[in-house]
Amino acid sequence: MPELKARALVPVAALLAMVAALAGCGGSGSAASPPAAPPTTTAAAPTTRPAPKAGPVKLGDAPAYVALAVKDVTALSRVHGGDVIAVFPANLPWGSPTPFLITEARRIAAGDTWLRVLLPRRPNGSSGWVRRDQVRIRPVSDAVEVDLSSRTASLLHEHRKVRSWRVGIGTAGTPTPTGRFYVTVKLRPPQILASAYGAWALGLSGYSEVHQSFGTGDGQIALHGTYNPASLGRPVSNGCVRMDNQMISLLAETLPLGAPVTIRA
Repeated sequence: MPELKARALVPVAALLAMVAALAGCGGSGSAASPPAAPPTTTAAAPTTRPAPKAGPVKLGDAPAYVALAVKDVTALSRVHGGDVIAVFPANLPWGSPTPFLITEARRIAAGDTWLRVLLPRRPNGSSGWVRRDQVRIRPVSDAVEVDLSSRTASLLHEHRKVRSWRVGIGTAGTPTPTGRFYVTVKLRPPQILASAYGAWALGLSGYSEVHQSFGTGDGQIALHGTYNPASLGRPVSNGCVRMDNQMISLLAETLPLGAPVTIRA
């Protein structure tokens, strides 16, 4: 029995010796150092865009741009803080959005963009500033020019004249006003009286400078058709511009709301 105990202790002693030897492979008898931590990387600082500069803003390369109301629009006398000129509804009584012709765009130091627009109100040529978030902007490529001296009108596309035709204009006592206007609404029978306005009436942002009202309106002038072609080329209207039904129908199809209409003496 004692001999068996002695023999059983030999392998244990040898195993302990092997463990001691393996522990010494790492150095001069000292405990092995823990593995080094992986190098840390510093996260790149997030980049920030510089604030947009205040000043004029270019909307694009189209001949003109129109602003269509998406909510009630407040027009001010100057950018960000002027007097209120007028408040316009988001939609006209006929369901179409209230349009404005943009003449200038400007960004203020706070980053907001403001638009200077022609207003559909008296006096003719009125303008005001509206916030960019009150409207959606659309490019316009087509326009109309009316020459009162020759009693003709022309359709322009990308500033190039593509067609001209005869028109009837205001009489000496009820002249057609001159200036830069734009299309505010497009109406056709039964929204209008066909006998008076033909196939279509395209209301403009301009008003008679003589009449405060005529017909059922408030003196707003229009491009409209006629069933009396003999009146074309003559001074016959209360200030509106008459043309044959074929041409007014073409314009109603071609011109979007806000399209510029320039009337020259």
